[in-house]
Amino acid sequence: MTKQGYGSLPGVDDVENPASGSDQVPSDAPSIYRQMKAEMYGTCILVMIGCGGLCAGTYLNAFDGLWQECALWILGAFLGISLAAPISGAHLNPAVTLAMAFWRPDDFSWSSVIPYWIAQLVGAIFAGITNLIIYYKAIENYDPDYTLKSASCFGDYYSLSEGVSGTTHAFFLEFIGTGFLTFVIFAVTNKKNNIPEGRVAPLIAITIGLMIALLGNLTGGGINPARDLGPRLVTRFYKWGPESMTGAWVYIVAPLLGGIGGGFEADWLFSM
Repeated sequence: MTKQGYGSLPGVDDVENPASGSDQVPSDAPSIYRQMKAEMYGTCILVMIGCGGLCAGTYLNAFDGLWQECALWILGAFLGISLAAPISGAHLNPAVTLAMAFWRPDDFSWSSVIPYWIAQLVGAIFAGITNLIIYYKAIENYDPDYTLKSASCFGDYYSLSEGVSGTTHAFFLEFIGTGFLTFVIFAVTNKKNNIPEGRVAPLIAITIGLMIALLGNLTGGGINPARDLGPRLVTRFYKWGPESMTGAWVYIVAPLLGGIGGGFEADWLFSM
């Protein structure tokens, strides 16, 4: 099968993706350390702005509806992608990274998966710490007992939603949501699709916002293991305690599998 070259967002291909499995890496290509920094900062921006919007809306009643919070997720994603894309490909999501390695190992090496995952998780943890520092007083006023109600601005909890019947339902929703996101990422960055480079980041950011709008009142719309686990760990080791880890595995496993499924669908579409 012809190498389709969407192991990274457009713009990275100009300097060759340094995470590529190719043996010939140009001397001016970003090092894996620099890629990790880009993934860390990009993920931090995405999560800090997105979860920060949830904090402002929940603790301070700063917004009137879910769409205003979704707008912040869209803007955070756009900024994070724009910052990281020329250096790392702007995965900003362990599910995207796994899908890239799984379906495009010639473009994105399996050896880069763990470094990317570490960077993404660290970035999400920093985002969680930042939001905790910003909103700690508002959290105390809103929920002095530190229950899952307030923790939901950091991690996701399908158990809080009356629209989710149980774990299997939540797993399916996160699987589908991440699969759709990854499908769009693979599709818009596929060279056969001829999407102008300047439209890629906005399209992906809008997709993230749409999935959160659709799933936000159900599972929370995690669709990103780092986005959920990083801030969740902050709550675990602050005042929320072990209860804050409730259902965490769903928001890790379902997106990882959904990402692989979405990548397959896009690959199949453009192979015809």
